[in-house]
Amino acid sequence: MRDGLDPYYAVLVFSPAAVGVFGSLGLDAWSAYFAGRSAPLGAASEGLVEAVFFHFDPDMIATNTAKVRAAGVPEEILTVRLEAADAALRDILGAEVLGSAEMAEAAELAAEAAAACTFAGRPLGAANAALPLPEAPHLKLWQAVTTLREWRGDGHNTALLASGLDAVEVLVNAVAAGHERRASIQPRRGWSDEAWEAAEQRLHDRHLLTEDGGLTLRGRELREEIEDLTDRLSLAPWRALGEERTRRLHTLVQPWSTVIAERFLRGYHPEPYPAA
Repeated sequence: MRDGLDPYYAVLVFSPAAVGVFGSLGLDAWSAYFAGRSAPLGAASEGLVEAVFFHFDPDMIATNTAKVRAAGVPEEILTVRLEAADAALRDILGAEVLGSAEMAEAAELAAEAAAACTFAGRPLGAANAALPLPEAPHLKLWQAVTTLREWRGDGHNTALLASGLDAVEVLVNAVAAGHERRASIQPRRGWSDEAWEAAEQRLHDRHLLTEDGGLTLRGRELREEIEDLTDRLSLAPWRALGEERTRRLHTLVQPWSTVIAERFLRGYHPEPYPAA
């Protein structure tokens, strides 16, 4: 379900149409990312953003949080966020898909799944769930998918904390496991080479990383524990929806997510994040 739904959310991050809308507030692509994700939290401090985003470099968080504060109040940013999602979805999927019966059905199913989420220990999921659902089905679906995504991400953060890995060590572990590429994830999270290499050394010293940068047996087990716990913590909305309707939601959204992924996500190579 994560793989089937996440790209629908991701138009907010990767679509030039969405970034263009955020530009009306003077935000560039990176500060738009921080604005879009943190706006449901209200006037979030750097520390709060660091806590809920988990594995970004603190300097990157400080720079972009300052830009978001200068751009406008959270309520204004939330309005622009929906406008950006609307522009992106209209650009890539078109009015016919957005106005279809399938879109309306998917929106209702996703909203029901999101309503089944509980929020103890899930700050970003809770903040998104507290927002009113838009009337337009394609935006209702986008908001529900965003709630589900951020709720799952909160659970993933719990699994990361349980692993004993710090913010940059988590990324090194993911790269060694083949889940990410260093050339992509390191600049997207703002870490310097020095911080990255120090994390590699710490993992090596704890017998989690081999000399050539691969995972030891314990390193692989730790990665599996993270993923398994994340999945177990993510089951509630799908249990509530039931297997048949969960599969139906996946069937409905998967073609739209595939179009989005093909256009924006696959082969994506970000520019290095500029130094603060």
